[in-house]
Amino acid sequence: MYRIPPELMQYQIQLYDAVEQSGLALINQYRINELTRNEQSALLLATFGVAVSQEETVVTVNFIDFDSDRPLVSCRGAYTTFGISPDADIKGALQRVGEQISKTFK
Repeated sequence: MYRIPPELMQYQIQLYDAVEQSGLALINQYRINELTRNEQSALLLATFGVAVSQEETVVTVNFIDFDSDRPLVSCRGAYTTFGISPDADIKGALQRVGEQISKTFK
């Protein structure tokens, strides 16, 4: 399941790819009730955040245990062109957070 801030909507595909490249599977939030109790107990919620400043763009993906609502892992990717190209900054930060997710879950 995921929750995505509006400012990242245009980068939704890259965020999905970053999570899926780690070997994790995405599940539509409306299908959670169709899962068995064992499947639900293995579920992680993913929340995405972005912080943009002149110095850098940071994308954070937090993974939260479905049953306990306890944060388990936080992955962070940062990138900067020092304000020259905001689009390149977000793409670079997405790539870096994807690499960290892959390292964490593989």
